[in-house]
This record gives sequence, C-alpha cells and structure tokens, in this order.
Amino acid sequence: MTVSVVMSSYNGEKYIREQLESLLMQTRKIDEVIIADDCSSDNTVAIVEDFIRKNNLKSNWRIIINKKNKGWRRNFMEAMWLSKGDLVFPCDQDDIWRKDKVEIMSNIMEKNPAINLLTSNYCEFFVNGKERIAPWKNDKSLKKIDLRYNYLLVDSPGCTYCVRRKLLDMSKKYWRPVYPHDALLWRMGLMSNSLYAYTDDLIRWRNHRSSAFAKESKKLKSVAAKKEWIKISTEFNNDSMRMFVNSDVNSNIVYQKKVLDQNAKWLKRRKNFYETRNIVDGIKLLGSLNCYPRLRQYLGDWYLIYLRK
Repeated sequence: MTVSVVMSSYNGEKYIREQLESLLMQTRKIDEVIIADDCSSDNTVAIVEDFIRKNNLKSNWRIIINKKNKGWRRNFMEAMWLSKGDLVFPCDQDDIWRKDKVEIMSNIMEKNPAINLLTSNYCEFFVNGKERIAPWKNDKSLKKIDLRYNYLLVDSPGCTYCVRRKLLDMSKKYWRPVYPHDALLWRMGLMSNSLYAYTDDLIRWRNHRSSAFAKESKKLKSVAAKKEWIKISTEFNNDSMRMFVNSDVNSNIVYQKKVLDQNAKWLKRRKNFYETRNIVDGIKLLGSLNCYPRLRQYLGDWYLIYLRK
C-alpha cells in the first residue's frame, strides 16, 4: 500500500526542520509528502524548500503555498484530500516521529483491513523537560476503541493517526469548515466500529504555548466559547454524524442511533443551562453525565455560569 504524509505548516521555522528530518529517517519509505503552508510570514517556506533541494526529494516531496490563509482546519483537510496514498498520515510541523512509526502503522493497516483509522500512543514533552506517555498503557498491543456515549471526546491528536483512503474519501461528505480533521475522522471511526489504537509511543508530541492546540484550548475556557462549542457539536451530532450512520455504516446501527439520541438530549439540556442559568436545568444534566467528554466538565459548567467573571 502506498503511503502519504500530509503536513500543515504556519510560521513553523523554530521546529519544522527537526520534524522534516524525522520523516526522512523513516524505516519505511514514504511515497508522498505534502507540506501545505498557510501563508507563513517567517522562514518556514525557505526552510522546507531548502530541505527538499538538499536531500533530492523533488520527485515525491512538495510544498504547496496557499495564496490566502485558510486556517489550520481547512488547510489540513484539503491537503489530505489532495494526497494520493492508500494510507495517509497527518503530520504537525513541530513534533518528532519515531523512525519506525510509518513502518509499524502501515504494517498493521495492511494486515487488518477492518481498520479505517489507526492511532497510537504519544510521548508528550514540555519545555521544562518533563515527559508523559499517553493516552493508554504503553504495552505495545493493538486494541479496538469501542463507541461510548461520550464519543465527542477525542482521545488522541491527529498527528498520531494513520487514515485509510476509504475513510478519508467519505469525510468529504461530512466535513464542515468548523470541524477539525482529527475530531471528524475519530468520530467517524468510532461510529463505524473501525477505530483501533496501537499502544506504543510512536511520536514525540511537543507541548508549547504557541501551538494551535494550546491556543484553542485556552479559548474554550469562557462562556462564549462553550456556547459556540455546544452549537457546533449539536449540528455535528444531529446532522453530519446522523447522516454518516444512516448512509455509510454497514452494520447494525441501533446502538449508534441510541448514542446520537442521548447526545442530542444532553446538548439541548446543556444549551438551556447556559441560556437560562437556571439551577433546575443544571440539575437535569446529571441524567446525561455519561455524555460529558470528562466528568469534571459538568462542574466546569457551574463554574463558568455562576463564578467566572
């Protein structure tokens, strides 16, 4: 099976060369590398072009320079759709891949056609030198990730994914500009019973304050941002995912529909709580605790509504 790696870059001059080196050193040759640059104002493009030239990679590596800034969501998704590989690996500009990441994950996908999305553990490392391996025990096993009521929780970042072309092509029907690529693909994998994890840390995931992930996580800690998340998630649950389950999931979908119905009820109750600030509406949410991505977020709702200034 052919392999594509797709990177979204934006003002990544500080770390991108290290990531490019880790791609070049992969034990399984990558058939195609696409770097989609979203109008960087630093030396990112020059660094990438120089790296491709010095390593004679023009035959299968290319950089696409956007004429206008698309934002990381659209930039990632459209670049992935442009790729040609049977297996597609999303790639962040500031991480470091273990040299056998592509080989291990590709071999698993080739041997297991039922897997449409494969993820792995990661070693998150911080500027203070600390590290942690997550999200599963690092026992080097292949495990199926089962659908649960809090399916909106995405356990691992897109930079750990290997996506089968079949799932990526289907995503064209369901993606919306507000959807992150990893959240959409993760949830499609869950709903279609085709999401698996290999529990080994195949990537060093850089945690720093200037990353898109860090900036967006900080923004979510406000009432306005939470209301927007509830709105987007409601549309996603009631429209995109319901359509996907009805049209493209080839199995008994009774449980999937039950999960969608429960989340629709939970999101409606949560929306009411934020709009009315009524204690009764907050208490009613206790009946939907299993839908919260994390249980502490239920208490977080009370904090945002009554205590956050």
